[in-house]
Order: sequence, then C-alpha cells, then structure tokens
Amino acid sequence: MLENEQYLISIFNDVNFSVFIVDVLRDGTYRYKENDAVNAKLIGILAVDFSGKTPVEAFGAEAGNTVNRNYDVCVKGGIQIKYEECIHFHGKEMWWETALNPVHDASGHIYRIIGTTTEVTERRQQEIALKQSEERFRAMFEQHSAIQLIVDPETGTIINANKAAADYYGWSVEELCTMLLHQINPLTHEELLGEMQTGISTGINQFSFQHRKKDGTLRDVEVFSNPIIIDGKKLFYSIIHDVTDRILAAEESDRLKSAFLANISHEIRTPMNGIMGFSELLKEPQLSGEEQTEYLGLIQQSGERMLALINDLMDISKIDAKEVKLVESETSVNLLVRDLLAFSRLEADKKGLRLSCTTGLPDNESIITTDSGKLTKILTNLIQNAMKFTSKGGIDIGYSRKDEMLEFYVIDSGIGIPEDNKGKIFERFHQADNSLTRAHEGSGLGLSISKAFVEMLGGTIHVESVEGAGSTFSFTIPYNPATHLPTANCPLPTVFTFLIAEDDDVSTLLLKRNLKGEDITFLCAENGWEAVELAQHHPEINLVLMDIKMPIMNGYEATRLIKEQRPDLPIIAQSAFTSKEVREKAKEAGCNDFITKPISKSELLEKMRGLLHWKSG
Repeated sequence: MLENEQYLISIFNDVNFSVFIVDVLRDGTYRYKENDAVNAKLIGILAVDFSGKTPVEAFGAEAGNTVNRNYDVCVKGGIQIKYEECIHFHGKEMWWETALNPVHDASGHIYRIIGTTTEVTERRQQEIALKQSEERFRAMFEQHSAIQLIVDPETGTIINANKAAADYYGWSVEELCTMLLHQINPLTHEELLGEMQTGISTGINQFSFQHRKKDGTLRDVEVFSNPIIIDGKKLFYSIIHDVTDRILAAEESDRLKSAFLANISHEIRTPMNGIMGFSELLKEPQLSGEEQTEYLGLIQQSGERMLALINDLMDISKIDAKEVKLVESETSVNLLVRDLLAFSRLEADKKGLRLSCTTGLPDNESIITTDSGKLTKILTNLIQNAMKFTSKGGIDIGYSRKDEMLEFYVIDSGIGIPEDNKGKIFERFHQADNSLTRAHEGSGLGLSISKAFVEMLGGTIHVESVEGAGSTFSFTIPYNPATHLPTANCPLPTVFTFLIAEDDDVSTLLLKRNLKGEDITFLCAENGWEAVELAQHHPEINLVLMDIKMPIMNGYEATRLIKEQRPDLPIIAQSAFTSKEVREKAKEAGCNDFITKPISKSELLEKMRGLLHWKSG
C-alpha cells in the first residue's frame, strides 16, 4: 500500500496540475483531506495546511463561498463539471481551470470530490488583453472618420467596412461586406489579387487607384494597406484617402504656372520687341526729327513696361524668400494719396475717366508711422488695376479712419470680376483672365504683391465686385499717428458733396451745369451698385440724386441699401416716369423727395434747400 501511494505521488508530482480531495460531510459542508504532496502542488498555496479545513477557512469568506457553490453544483448534479473561476487569494486575483469528479459509495451517495486544478492567470490575462484590444480596434475601426476596409487578399472579398466607407461609397456596411474589391476598383479581379500579393511579398503598403462609388463616379484615391492577422487568417487592413481634389488642384496649379510663364514670356518679349525694333529704326539716316522723337518715346514706354515687370518679379521673389522688411518712417497719407492722384490724372484724362480723391483726415492728423514705400506700391497697383479694367465712368480713391485702423479704397466702374474668380484674384499665378486671348497686359502679380504687403503692414485686403458694374478694392493698415494729436470737433462743411447716380452722361452733365457756381463737389456713379459703394466709402456725401432706371442695380434697390448704411442721408429720386405708382415706390424705397425729368433748376434747388437747410449763392 505504501508503495502504491508513493507511486501515485510521483505521478502527481510530474503533472502540471494539482489534485485535491474534498470530503462531503452529512451536514452538506465540505472539508479538505490531509495536506499531502498531492494537493501541495496547488500553485501559490504550497506553504498552507488545508488539512481538515472548510473552503471558507482555507480561502476566506468571499473566495470560500464561491468554492462551496461550485462543490454544490457537482454534488447536486452527480456528474463531473469543469469551469474557470477567479479567486482572490494571497492578496492577488488568480484564475483557475478546475475539474470536479464526484465519488459515490456503494449506496450511490456522494461522499467525496476529487478535483484537479491548474492556475491559468497568465493565459486568462492574455485572453482578456486580446479581447480588450480587439474591442478597441473594432471601436476605432467602426467610428473612425477615415475610410477603412478589411479585405481578404486571397479572394478579394471585403470582410468588413466602417461607417465612413459606407458614407463615402454610397453602399451600406452590410452591402459592402458582400462585395468583391473589383466592384469598387476598375482593375480586374486577377489584377487586384496580384497587387495585394505583391504588396505582401515586397512590403509595399501604399497604392494609387481609382475607386468607383455607387452612383458610378470615379475618384482618385491613395490606399495605405498593411497585413493583419484576425482569427489566424492574414487579411489586408486598408485606409483610403480621396485625393481627387488634391490632384485637380495640382493640375490646376501646373496649368496656371504654365499660363503664367507663357504670359511672362509674352510680357518680356513684347517690350523687348519695341525696344529692339525701334532702336533698329533709329539707325536709318533719313528719319525726321518727329519720327526720332516718336521712336524714342516708344522705346522709353517699352522700357518702363519692362522695368515694371522686372520690379514685380523681384518683389514676388523677395516675398517668397522672406527678404522683405518693413522700413517705417513718418508718412503723410494725404500727401501720398494726392501725389498718386496727380500721377494718375494724365492716364485717366487720356481714357476719358473721372478721377476723384477723398482724404479722411486733416493734414496734421494724416501723418502716421508706416512703410510709405509699400503703402505707395499697394495703392499704385490697385489704381493701375482699376485703370486697366475701366473704359467708361470713373475711379474713386481715398481712405477713412475706422477706430484704430485706416481703411483705403479704390472704387471703379470697370468690367468687374466674375463671382467664381473673386476668391482667387489675390492668388499667385492667377488672373481673372489668364488666357492668351486676354485683352489686358500685365503679369498678374500686382494683387498678390499688394496682399502680401498689406498683411506685412498688419492689415487685411478684400474685394467687392459685380461683373459688368465695377469693383471696390479695400484694405486696412494700423493708424499709428506720428505724434500725439489733440482731437477737435469737425467743423461744419463749407463745401457740399453730392452723389449723382445717373447712367446717362448728358443728364449727369446737365445736373452739374445746373448747380454750377455753387459750393459743391460732385461724385458720379453710372449704376446702382457703384452708387452704394461710393455712399459707403464717402461719409462726406451730403445728398444723393438717384436716377430710378439704371443698369446692374436700379435706383430703388440702391436707395434701400444706402439707407441701411446711412438712414439720415437725403436722397432725391429723379426719373422720366411721372406716375403716382413710381413716386410711391421711390418713397417706399427710402427716397426723401422726387423730381421728374426734364429737371427744373429752380425746383431742384428748392428741394435741396428743404433737405439741407442750405442757401445757394
């Protein structure tokens, strides 16, 4: 008997699990048999004597009650049971894989339980960690904003797709999970399988494809794929980025750069052609003095055009290289604006354009600290731009103070800017018309340079425009007075400023002649949109003579918009229509009075006196 017991002990010592024996007492309680080498194999309790102890005595109340419940199940069922349980023992959480075998006596009564157990804490923790990892991956996969697919590289089957993929492709997640990859990729099934196998064998994980949506549209995509193991199977985990807009933007950028370079080449060759051609003609001995003067003038004009282009290219190059620095000095804004007005007057007269200027501060308050060179460049670019695209009407330049900023503006009645180009007009390599058939010369860099300089000075620039009506370019710079200047109440104007909104040149001239000799400055607009812009930027306007029938925007709408900005500004409607309905409509729009054409000078003066409390000379 002793030999057999030693034989069994040697066997138990060699197995990787523990064996324990529990006596089932008559009162339904359980007690462990003596603590011998067999149950001493129980990992973590080698030094504990369980002999004669109940589970509660051996493990404590919480763990012991759990053990008792398992023993009850075995005894009541009368059959072997297997389970895993977590027991807090020796101050730590331990997992056990246990089997309980009931032992019956001759009468069939269960009097003993023989159990085997092994600690599986490490395995269980790994399983829990793996499950948590899988749950985190699934949550990240399903909720991630990026388009994600899981694909079987052997069959091309889409195993899983997230919500972002469903939103992008147009199929539901359930539909995508029944599809093959070639149903969203124009490549053949065999080509796609080959691409995936190549990726696996070479380690390449970035691909460029086109993907098809449910509505049939094709989009350019970049696919980043990596092999992952799920349930022992190697799958492709792919993240998809739509790069269609990026490719189109790159293509558009290349197109604009090509057009820009072609334009620059043209802009260089054209004045060079003039310089070289007329220089050659000057060599002819029979030239008259008038011809020589003409040719020299054309050479100078071509040289100035070439110099302007070179200056623009130098400016843009320095801006890109961040070599442009602010050179601040005391600057008289009024003097600067008046000089630019005088400089632009000759060209405006040649084109038959009105040119007006408004300074927003007295001379002594207009002296600020700023970079006068860059401010001059900005205004020059905007004025030249207005001159280039305005063939009829006028250009108005000026500024006003708004809190701690000066707001400059250049208003023209030119061709305007198409709505889809307004957001791009300040971009590099971009012009409203960048084709070889465009009607206006220039590099297309002026507005980009102006924007860069404005931002360097601490301001912003923007444009308002209506195609066919004109444009208003405005920008701000900080108002930094050179010296502390006392504020003073502005005196009442001794000269009145009237805005004539009239698209007929003869009618405009007639109004000016009727008021000749009065202390009046005139601003003129040829359409309702221009009238609104002038009223917004000229707080010195005292009265508006508003024609009802005008292009782009009629007098009713223009009056409504002006009154929203300046409700106290008097507006006299003028029209050849005399019906009561027209008069009522003008009144509803906000006009303070109404006068019919042909206009009587005495009637007009009378209405003006009533609105302005003004005595004419």
